[in-house]
Amino acid sequence: MTSTTDTFPSAIAFSRLRQGIHGSRIIVRLWSDSDAAALFAAIDKARSHLKPWMDWVDRHQEPADTRDSITRWLIEFTRRENIALGIFDRADNATVLGATGFHNLDWTVPAVEIGYWVIPEVQGQGYVTEAVSLLTDFAFAEFNANRISIHCDPLNERSKRVAERLGYQLEGRLRNKARTPDGGLRDTLVYSLVPGDPRIQR
Repeated sequence: MTSTTDTFPSAIAFSRLRQGIHGSRIIVRLWSDSDAAALFAAIDKARSHLKPWMDWVDRHQEPADTRDSITRWLIEFTRRENIALGIFDRADNATVLGATGFHNLDWTVPAVEIGYWVIPEVQGQGYVTEAVSLLTDFAFAEFNANRISIHCDPLNERSKRVAERLGYQLEGRLRNKARTPDGGLRDTLVYSLVPGDPRIQR
């Protein structure tokens, strides 16, 4: 039986997430305390856009709420329990374009789930696809992932297209899997990639 220690990534992998993964237009990196104001502003301007899909939006009512979230994410990162990451403009490594990360971590597999969102101004410009492609490559190369998944609402067409564009395979539809932010029930689509699956390079 494989132990957690055998599959746990090296410290170098986590250090790379602090330094940032560079794409052609973006840097994906760990949040820092100094990002709180910019992240709150990004969430605030995207509030109506995010609220139908993200149940956490209303927990960010003022910059202090976002600072508290970043503090919690950094603790979770240190414990290797959750990895919340920002999507930043490569030009200055400070302008927040959105967020992504590795969630629902299971280091015994290893398996990760990738989540994502961007501000309305850059929707449809390929920034999410670039970020998820970077994280997919990273998870396979640095985490030795045996499973990477993306979960999304069936009504979220943009989110579905990101998964499909990068070659993630639709595994199924989980009925009544979650509540919508307004309290209704919704289904969840599950996409995944495993080693050996055909990859669409970006």
